[in-house]
Amino acid sequence: MKHAKPTRAWRPVRAHAYQRRRPSRPEGAWIALVFNLCLFVLPMAGAAAVIVIARDHLYAYEYTPNGARSISRRVERLNASLIQTDFDRQRQWDNMVAMELMANDDSAARGFLLSGTEMLPPRTAAILRQAASEGAGDSAIEVAALQLLLPGTRERYQANVQLLSLRPNSETPGEEPAETLGDPRDFELMARALLGAPETDPLQFVLTGFALGLGGDMSARMNEGAVALLAATRREDFPNDLSDELHILFAEAMPLETFRAAARVSAEERGAPGDFDNASVAFAASINPQAAARVRAMLAEVGDISAATSAAAAATMLTQATTLSDFERLRLLAQTSGDRAAAAAKRLPRDGRLLLAARGELEFNRDLLLALGAVGLALAGLLFAVLSKLVQAARDGVRRLNHGDDDFDHHDDYDSELLEISTNNWRPL
Repeated sequence: MKHAKPTRAWRPVRAHAYQRRRPSRPEGAWIALVFNLCLFVLPMAGAAAVIVIARDHLYAYEYTPNGARSISRRVERLNASLIQTDFDRQRQWDNMVAMELMANDDSAARGFLLSGTEMLPPRTAAILRQAASEGAGDSAIEVAALQLLLPGTRERYQANVQLLSLRPNSETPGEEPAETLGDPRDFELMARALLGAPETDPLQFVLTGFALGLGGDMSARMNEGAVALLAATRREDFPNDLSDELHILFAEAMPLETFRAAARVSAEERGAPGDFDNASVAFAASINPQAAARVRAMLAEVGDISAATSAAAAATMLTQATTLSDFERLRLLAQTSGDRAAAAAKRLPRDGRLLLAARGELEFNRDLLLALGAVGLALAGLLFAVLSKLVQAARDGVRRLNHGDDDFDHHDDYDSELLEISTNNWRPL
């Protein structure tokens, strides 16, 4: 039996003609490189910007007129949230003012009175807003709000609270209170107790030493801050984490072990280690200048809060803080909202809402601008890479729609040809 010579019909000679070749696209590799590079640079540049802001203290909580109005409105809305129902809001507002007057808290009473622009019904609140626009700010609001109180509450307010319109326009330096935490005799008593019982809480002792000027120059405002801070730490609702942070700071500013050793050395010549002469010398010799500077700055912030409200109100506001860094926010709240912030600090829960009402302003320097520029370039690169891939995918989709029918016809021809040439593949001898 002799086989026929195979023909080319057995080979799919035209199959390769209809195989679609994917064109090579080197730009895809470049786009992927740009995307990955930008994805790496973006978080690094963002972290650098955050570090620069924290290092140079560029986000500052400073007083500005426009910011003061915004913060004051936020605090008023927080006070308005204390009224749970809209039924008879004016009566509830009157009751809150009366409750603070009965508690002898003049700052909180005035704070709720001035917050009437948000706490009262809209029509009644419009009267206070009109008085503020036509008059002298808070003084005009206070006078107009007094007319909305019940007669008994109004009389009690006028008898116990000094109206803003009756306050002197300016205060001379001699009128600033010179209150301090204690005198040398008190310092000596606390030094002897601390040396005799090491477990004694040193907070008041260290504050008294700073108030006496043993830790550096102290202004009257810093002394006011020391008084308010000590009153705040004695409250039952003072945060434990904040108390621990204060103790750590004071321990850095005046190490107790160093003080005890220095007091014993000073007492070798004369007297006892707890005597004022020996204890005061030991206190001054044990001071860490850098940490002491931070303590004085912190006391100045608390003193500003006390000056803007009152010592009792400052002690209440400090209970809203969770860390020492929150003191600058509380200072801004006191300077912008005054008694409104004191009222809010007393009645609001300690959930951070009052602190969030204080918003600072960001300043820019060369390092921050460079970091932000890198962030912008990285974002632009990511956006370019994503858009490029989307455009490329859209073009491929359109190309498939336009050439889909032709490719289908070519495949039909190829299949029919294979079927046709497969009928006569062999022949007999």
